[in-house]
Amino acid sequence: MVASLTMTTGPVHGGGWWDRLWQAKPTGPSRTNRDLENAHTVQMTELTGSTGASAAKALTAQLTASGEVQVLDKSARFTLSGDSVGGRLNVKLHDRAGKLIFERTYAAPGLTDNVKALTDDVLFAVTGRQGLASSQIAFVSDVSGTKQIYVCDADGGNVQQVTRHPHGAVSPALSPDFLAFTGYGTGFPCVVLVDMGAGMERQVASTPGQNSGAAFAPDGRSVALTMSFIGNPEIFVLDLPSSNAVCVTESVGTPCSPSWHPDGEKIVFSSNEGDGPQLFLVDIGSETSAQRWPCGHRFATDPEWSPDGKQIALTTRSGADYAVAVKSYPEGPSRIVQKGGAQHPSFSPDGRSLAYVQNGQLWVHDLTTDKRRSVVSGRGTISEPRWMR
Repeated sequence: MVASLTMTTGPVHGGGWWDRLWQAKPTGPSRTNRDLENAHTVQMTELTGSTGASAAKALTAQLTASGEVQVLDKSARFTLSGDSVGGRLNVKLHDRAGKLIFERTYAAPGLTDNVKALTDDVLFAVTGRQGLASSQIAFVSDVSGTKQIYVCDADGGNVQQVTRHPHGAVSPALSPDFLAFTGYGTGFPCVVLVDMGAGMERQVASTPGQNSGAAFAPDGRSVALTMSFIGNPEIFVLDLPSSNAVCVTESVGTPCSPSWHPDGEKIVFSSNEGDGPQLFLVDIGSETSAQRWPCGHRFATDPEWSPDGKQIALTTRSGADYAVAVKSYPEGPSRIVQKGGAQHPSFSPDGRSLAYVQNGQLWVHDLTTDKRRSVVSGRGTISEPRWMR
């Protein structure tokens, strides 16, 4: 099926802010260096300035907590130097040979945010993997009396309510710049985009019928979502700058919960075509119809691709309860990660952990060690966590 639509979006406040969002942004130097050795050790020289000591202490704690980097007093593979005044950070990272890896300034309003951003940059430069210090998890909670969207840090701290819609808000998706969610202000389910920096929001899909379950493409300029304005619900890809929507499925079921492969060319989604929810794959750039993907489970929904594209997490059933599973892609073993009602899995940016909900709490589960911890509880019933991607 080929169907397309140019969306007519809701009113925009703030002039041309929407157009400015999609203008090309200058890119800084690459955060990777392929010549780095594998020794994940960092030495910090004294950070000068009025907040230098506090910054050094906080940075050491963040790097140590990551479990990826060891902070040494001497003889480390990398050396970090710089200063901090008023919470602002100016730093340089060198390797042992004295080669400059990066030189950056971090000027967020608070020292904490600057330290988190620096932590992630150091982790990426040293290990080649994304850090979690500045990442966030979006989730739904009914603690206010209606379902609303909240965000928290990767460790469950700094919980903040984002939406306050009288009819509720569900199905969040979080990118570094935007939050997308499903709201009900128009009488139909509609997809709303929030600029997390400016606090501006805009309806990006509000056609008659269903508009729900947005998932950001890897480049952040498109979302996949379920829309039903043509009749049967289908998966569409909506280009955010132009508001053009293109149908990519032709289903006899109810496709939902799309998730992008990191190459931006494939989408996995769940659909019930009469024998329970199963997973399907569609190649965005081809004319081939969506194909069922054998995941090894008779019940499969809530799929999400890992950041490296080598695994798909999903919600299945174990006995009478929900369970979270991870299946290798394109083929390979599947394993149950957590039973007892766990559901809605979402990969961390480094692919090492899963966030999911169980018994109304938000959990983070380390897939390497198989250890888990409850990071948010006591805030009503929590559902639908999504890690920032």
